[in-house]
Amino acid sequence: MTTRTTVAGDSGGNGHPVMFGDPLPTRHFEDFPEGGGYPKRFVEFALHELGCTDPAAVLHLCSGSMLTGVRVDVRAEKRPDVVADARAVPFRDESFDWVMVDPPYAESYAENLYGTGGRYPTPGELLSEAARLLRPGGRVGLLHFIVPMVRRPLRIVRVYGVTTGCGYAIRAWTLLEKSGQGVLSPHDEATR
Repeated sequence: MTTRTTVAGDSGGNGHPVMFGDPLPTRHFEDFPEGGGYPKRFVEFALHELGCTDPAAVLHLCSGSMLTGVRVDVRAEKRPDVVADARAVPFRDESFDWVMVDPPYAESYAENLYGTGGRYPTPGELLSEAARLLRPGGRVGLLHFIVPMVRRPLRIVRVYGVTTGCGYAIRAWTLLEKSGQGVLSPHDEATR
């Protein structure tokens, strides 16, 4: 895939960074059988894209209903491995090579679906914690309605559209990688 970075708007670099290249198709998956969680067969796809060689070694944030990996969730009734706020996980820095994040998509989702609205973790907060927990070269995948703002040491590798079919909102699955050093954002690269 040939990708180049340019700035939308004017040539003076005052617009937003835009990625051009061969577009990736939206991925279609079936609904999760019990509702909530990742769509059917999505996890296998996600692990492949993360470059994961050991599904048991993946840290899952906001994903107490997962069946494999290290599961962290604030909801004790989901019986996660660790009951904790995903913004402050009790693991040492650089403990994981792979992190997957499936948070509530808004504060209203957190409250209405899970009763955790007062503890709603924003995508930026979750990515900050994932960056702390990832080893250099590690990857994180975030399933959300938005493509998050990204800060160093993370960089976006790829963004996929994920849908479970007609009539359902499309979500973005953003694949990010941690650098051992500060990484230039697409905007930084376009303006240097």
